[in-house]
Amino acid sequence: MEWMTDLKWYILNEAGYWSRRKAFRKCSYGDKNAHKKYRVLCNKDKFASAQGLLSTVAGILPNIIEARLHGYIPVIDLCKNSRCQPMLQERYLAKKENAWEYYFTQPDKGITLEEVRKSKYVEVQIKSDANLNYYIGDKRLQPDIRTRLLSNAVCKNIHLQPEIRSRVLREKNLLFSQTDRVLGVGIRAGYRAGILRNLEMFNGHPFVGSCTDCIGEIEKRLKKWKYDSFFLAIDDREYLEEIKKYFGKDCIYLERPRVHYFQSAMQDMAQLSDDKKMVEFENISIRKKNEDYLIELYLLSQCESLYASRGTGHNFAYLLNAGRYSHVEFENLGEFQYAK
Repeated sequence: MEWMTDLKWYILNEAGYWSRRKAFRKCSYGDKNAHKKYRVLCNKDKFASAQGLLSTVAGILPNIIEARLHGYIPVIDLCKNSRCQPMLQERYLAKKENAWEYYFTQPDKGITLEEVRKSKYVEVQIKSDANLNYYIGDKRLQPDIRTRLLSNAVCKNIHLQPEIRSRVLREKNLLFSQTDRVLGVGIRAGYRAGILRNLEMFNGHPFVGSCTDCIGEIEKRLKKWKYDSFFLAIDDREYLEEIKKYFGKDCIYLERPRVHYFQSAMQDMAQLSDDKKMVEFENISIRKKNEDYLIELYLLSQCESLYASRGTGHNFAYLLNAGRYSHVEFENLGEFQYAK
């Protein structure tokens, strides 16, 4: 019976909880909220300085889940990170502003850090230690108990700031106004560019198809699932322009600054110059860059079906959708092995 399978899964995944408690230190800041317990979470990962917004969400989510399961109210304070995260905020703002609250509210929307700092029962995260069974990552998600738990946790705890949510609604009304049936397509072309250059940092990352391959696969899904148009969430300018050229008005996309990972998408030639890669981001704040990316992912989550390359962001969109997609398929081309 399914409930027995669910119970076994729960017990196995909670077995290490008590050993993970050493990652938190008990504090008492005052007498307020004596009937509540708080857990202040942050990013203590040794690779935090190289992590982007969705990798940070993925790293914190397991501790949010365990806090809830054991009666704590989770609160996120990225000022307590061991390392600054230059992909989330400017370096001079590290330890001064909580970058989490640029993009999201607290998991409990009415809670503030100021209130927690006056409370009696608080546990503060002091090192990295999380249940990896609750980690989103870039692995291909399956429709199982783990995915249901993660989807439920994302929908209940990861809330956009109101002004960003309002923009999602505006963009959706503008872009999807012509049809109720839109295929969502997500492509992480940056993975392919890094793999083509045999960069060690991409070791273990999923392979992504060439631009020509992606065009062919999109065309197949449009015919197979009977869609006339698709929303394209993509990180690379050259891929976007070539796909637009091929599909015309049937390709719907959010206009935003993008990286130029390729000299030529159709010739599969990666860009070697860092200056040329980032040319569209001159005078664009880190905060604005991340907001645009979030809006694109939330729009992807609201399409009727999904075809995507593997990646943490696309997994996040899948979890946000909470099982409403009519069709789902993740590209499965294996993983890159760095050649020394």
